[in-house]
Amino acid sequence: MSGASDNILEISGLNTSYGRIPMLRDVGLVIPKGQVCCVLGANGAGKTTLVKAILNMIKADKGAMSLDGEKIDAWPTHKRVERGIALSASAVGTFHKMTVDANLRMGAYYINNEKLLSERLSEIYKSFPVLRLRLNQKAGTLSGGERTMLAIARAVVNHPKLLILDEPSLGLAPIMVEAVFDIIRSLRAKRMSILLVEQNSVKALSVATTGYVIQKGAIVFSGSAAALSDSEYVENPVM
Repeated sequence: MSGASDNILEISGLNTSYGRIPMLRDVGLVIPKGQVCCVLGANGAGKTTLVKAILNMIKADKGAMSLDGEKIDAWPTHKRVERGIALSASAVGTFHKMTVDANLRMGAYYINNEKLLSERLSEIYKSFPVLRLRLNQKAGTLSGGERTMLAIARAVVNHPKLLILDEPSLGLAPIMVEAVFDIIRSLRAKRMSILLVEQNSVKALSVATTGYVIQKGAIVFSGSAAALSDSEYVENPVM
């Protein structure tokens, strides 16, 4: 897996474990460039383990992985982030004691050009107008939906090659879930490559192009969002 690719991320034969307990089992996944790919599964199915493996926060026992055609199996976490993988995770959230502005600048850590940084922040303010009104407010005082938006904004400010959204709807009121998925639709319209990890299958499939279902650490279905919507694996809004 090297050179130019039509896929931003390719994974094959991925296995991980916690101690002697197997977690991911022979997982394969492909994310085409400029598309939204969702991974659906119940709590404990292995979704977050997959996210951690992509970022090398969990060491793979075996398997192969490439980013934009370049093999990344040996890359440490910081290099994967530096080279274009960004994570917005509900479990990680924001830096609560820092202002909104400081949080955004943390996301732009790898931007060393002040002019470019200013341009990127201006883009964020246009895409997330509520954050512009909260720049000097500490992140911990925002609503749950606003913190989710800040986490996403912090992840996209650096224009990542691949944006990973881990459970963005978790714990949000329905109106804020709608607002967050409107943001995801706007990012999709900009042709951002996105891996969306969700329990809310209905919402995830409303924005995704392709999808996978993971159960007990293994992929049990893959296909188009339409095919997944019609499959036996998607019966309830929350799997």
